Amino acid sequence: MNRKKILFIARWYPDRNDNMLGLFVQKHARAVQLLHDVTLIYVTADSTLKKGELIIDEQNHFGIHEIRIYFGKYKTEIRNAIEYIIKYFTALKLAKKHSGKFDLTHVHILSRTAFLAMWLKITEGIPFVITEHWSRYLPVNIPKGSYSGWLRNLFTKVAVNMASSVTTVTANLADAMQNLGLKNKYYITPNIADMGDFYPLENKKNESIKKLVHVSCFDEPAKNVKGIIDVVNQLATKRNDFIIEIVGDGKDFNEVYNYALKTNLVNSRIYFTGLLTGKELSAKMRNADAFVMFSNYENFPCTIVESFASGVPVISSDVGGISEHLKPEFGILVEAGNKVQLEHAFIKIMDEPSMFNYKMMREYAKEKFSIEQSAKLFSDIYHSAGIL
Repeated sequence: MNRKKILFIARWYPDRNDNMLGLFVQKHARAVQLLHDVTLIYVTADSTLKKGELIIDEQNHFGIHEIRIYFGKYKTEIRNAIEYIIKYFTALKLAKKHSGKFDLTHVHILSRTAFLAMWLKITEGIPFVITEHWSRYLPVNIPKGSYSGWLRNLFTKVAVNMASSVTTVTANLADAMQNLGLKNKYYITPNIADMGDFYPLENKKNESIKKLVHVSCFDEPAKNVKGIIDVVNQLATKRNDFIIEIVGDGKDFNEVYNYALKTNLVNSRIYFTGLLTGKELSAKMRNADAFVMFSNYENFPCTIVESFASGVPVISSDVGGISEHLKPEFGILVEAGNKVQLEHAFIKIMDEPSMFNYKMMREYAKEKFSIEQSAKLFSDIYHSAGIL
């Protein structure tokens, strides 16, 4: 198979202000880079810059040629929209200078990112595919979410119609998009984990104190970390043989931390580690007895994939596409917001660890969510777009 030149256009991507933003897009880019040459452009309005200020950051990372452009944010949406278009063309010029003509454009997360892909298809005949990660199309987020307004909806429908195909991280998200009239040929391309970073702990000891882990971006309306804290607070009145470590940072961190302080359990039952990445995060995961999520809505988070790869059972609310992969031998599903069910799940997973198949979790993760498997899957999709 000849290596092709793929242009990624990402709405979210690790940047100078948030190195966790769109990390799942970077993982997809890393997968595609195994078989093709990836150049990625990312443009964002940066509130830390003054109007008219501009930062262009061009570097190679994991073999991916990354072009990030930051511009000072304007007060009106229209002015920002114009600036996005201008900066996308600036990024495209730099991308072409580095790589020449591209064989295909791969859009990650609609809608503004599709503009440049549509332009390239019209002017140069370059096909494009779309990968969507955003939960805004799910019924729970309609109509209160950001997928609203006739102009945005019309533009999104035109973009999806012009694409050679659309991929989503779950079948649930694909169904939601099609139910909104976004019709095309859909493929499922799950989030992935680096199996070399996330792996089970050999000869794991059955410790007397059970360790639960939650990894969060602290977006409270979605992640519902306070709900987890409520259940921990209740369970702590009944038993003292567990702790929970809450990993991460984000916009609602202070709100959640202050909420936890009221329980008087911080640094005795509840521990906040701050942001962990790389080997620190993977070590924290594989040393856990269970990974916990209690989100109000999700697609299929990378953290669950990483937990499977680490051979660690998962407790999660049954939202988004999580039930597509969370089998009974891999963990426990609970109703979103149901604290009684979550407490029972805590107890079951701590008292009956043998009911979960750690080896099967790991093998399932390797089969479904490895970088190598993702690379092959995307190449097959590119083939359907006519470039291979």
